[in-house]
Amino acid sequence: MHTKIKSQIKIKLVVLLLLAFTTPMFGSTITEVLPNLTTNQIESLQKENQLRGVSFKEDIRHLVPINSLAQKHLTEYLSKDDSFTVIALNFIPFPKSMDNMGEFEKQLFIFNTMRSISTQEGITYISYRAGNKPKILIEKSWYLETPKSRSGIDDPFSYNIPKKDTYYVYQRDSSFGSNIYQHDYETSDKEIFVKVTNLEKVKVFSIFTAVKKEQLSIAMDTYLLDDGILLTAMATIEGRKPQIKVMGITVDLPSAFNRRITALGDWFVDQLNQ
Repeated sequence: MHTKIKSQIKIKLVVLLLLAFTTPMFGSTITEVLPNLTTNQIESLQKENQLRGVSFKEDIRHLVPINSLAQKHLTEYLSKDDSFTVIALNFIPFPKSMDNMGEFEKQLFIFNTMRSISTQEGITYISYRAGNKPKILIEKSWYLETPKSRSGIDDPFSYNIPKKDTYYVYQRDSSFGSNIYQHDYETSDKEIFVKVTNLEKVKVFSIFTAVKKEQLSIAMDTYLLDDGILLTAMATIEGRKPQIKVMGITVDLPSAFNRRITALGDWFVDQLNQ
């Protein structure tokens, strides 16, 4: 009898070991981390279509992974009065270059890719004023040693992933002019989250203030799944109505920033596939 029990224990151990080796490393699917999406939305994501939302039109909380850094950020900003958030969600299948990478290697590759800010120079977006045609979005982009400096430094490259880190970036935008941004990173085993805050006023035509200092927050979040990456991009603007009029021209801020976060998402995918 004692021998029989030992044999059963050995069989169970073998089964557990086999399950450990055959179960996907990350153990996460779109359905598990985004349980409030409809079947049609999940199928759309899997076909690499983008899901979008605007906070003053609908509840957008279902568009971020549950119990994630992105969810924490979105919940905080949705609670702010006199603000609105636009969001774009994408599913990115792992590129071939990541096929043989372990979990840490994938995260490190994503972390270094997200911080390759200099490669944002020349990225385009679909411009409404240009007749819905591609137009250069970011004209200049580089890191700064401090928010007060102006001389550019090289993109950082790491061999480890810190839990938190902060960088300063100079960018010149074709519509909103030059600005200094603070990039705050926070990471977990599955997630890399960056919040970008404007340290100077964002101006339309480099003259009229569209967003006051520290009242624009653009966030990008990557979340590892079994078969790819969930990419969430958000932009929150405080203290402004969705539409502003400048020199007889109506600037629709949700549309403008949705186009920008979409362009940033496209840039990130391009960099992953290089």
